[in-house]
Amino acid sequence: MHAVLATFATFAFLAVGTADKAATEARPALRKPPLMSAAKERGLRRHLPRVSDERIQAVLDDPQLIFYTEEEMPRAYQQWVGDLQGVHRADYNISANGSEPFGNGNREFPWSHPAGTHRSRGVSSFRFLWLPRDDEGRRLPVVWYRKQLRGDTTTGYAWTYPVGAMVGEVLILRGPDGRGYTFEMRVRIREIGAWGVDVFRPYPEAEDLTGRIKELRPEWEKDADLLRFVRHLEEPARMQVHTLSDRQPGRKTFHQRMGLDVLPAIDDEALVAELLVDKTFDSALGLHWREEAGGVRTAAPTTLAGFHVVPPNYDAAFIAVDSVSCLRCHETVNHSVNEFNAGRDWYGRIRGSDGIFSFHPFALESVSGNGYGSAVRMRSELESAGVIARYDRSRHPRSVYNAAEGLRE
Repeated sequence: MHAVLATFATFAFLAVGTADKAATEARPALRKPPLMSAAKERGLRRHLPRVSDERIQAVLDDPQLIFYTEEEMPRAYQQWVGDLQGVHRADYNISANGSEPFGNGNREFPWSHPAGTHRSRGVSSFRFLWLPRDDEGRRLPVVWYRKQLRGDTTTGYAWTYPVGAMVGEVLILRGPDGRGYTFEMRVRIREIGAWGVDVFRPYPEAEDLTGRIKELRPEWEKDADLLRFVRHLEEPARMQVHTLSDRQPGRKTFHQRMGLDVLPAIDDEALVAELLVDKTFDSALGLHWREEAGGVRTAAPTTLAGFHVVPPNYDAAFIAVDSVSCLRCHETVNHSVNEFNAGRDWYGRIRGSDGIFSFHPFALESVSGNGYGSAVRMRSELESAGVIARYDRSRHPRSVYNAAEGLRE
């Protein structure tokens, strides 16, 4: 994380509480793109966790944080070969082959859901984007450009984030009371030639959870259910080893063996809710949830229970919190689906660019929902707010806009 924080110091870090207040107020006010109603943004902001990292917390507190869901930023992929060229919605199957279930790779593992949630129930998510500012207080935009990628007959589009940018994803599980409970926040921070990563959880390691239970329920030993649960976590781990892998024959993106720690149910919904609210989230970077004496590890717990500190069938156990693990999937952005399976009747590219899946600069009317390509235009509200800009070598230096290692599309 230290390398990531050094990135922030490279630019004027103007989030609330991190810069001189008088200097901050003297800079020009930034416009935020009107992607959603103020009420919806307030609702999403309430789901941001408090985190123990002060620099990350300052970004979360910044009023200029840009929120979006798939309603404002629908999943969209590019196709620049053949008869169906354009930008397409990932939820529309443009294949004429009745046996092809999706027509593109963006609807199946490992690209269809936030990592680890493809088998989970009751999970929702939203994303946010924070862009650094220059010495004049101006937002450093995401820059887009035309590029012909391998296998295409027409130039498509790619984009690059400025060094210091942060993209985040907040994961929420639905409780039996109908409320949403945040159980994880993931961030990717653009460094020079790479992305730094971190994941924030209320309980990065097993002892964190047992300690909190004992704090909230001082007489936990008198509760047979809690006694059984605490013993499960405090006794030496005996985890079965499983493998999670995609099924693509041409290029396998994800293949990992890990131990699974299946949490027993906690028969106290009020306690589970307490465990998830009013809890500062800590970094899980480089940590493991549990490790056996023989070396078997797991990155996160899972459960079969309906309401717990993680969702049922959560597969984050297989995803170590480090940049190498995350890069396996993120390096596939803007790559043709034929790299993974050339024998299927599917089309286009994996959505995203520069290592980020969820964001794109395309105007909503440019994203086809019926298979026929539309004229591509950039999103005007993002342009006018300085969130995106066409790449200009004279204004966008390589020290700020550079290809991330492993992401040279």
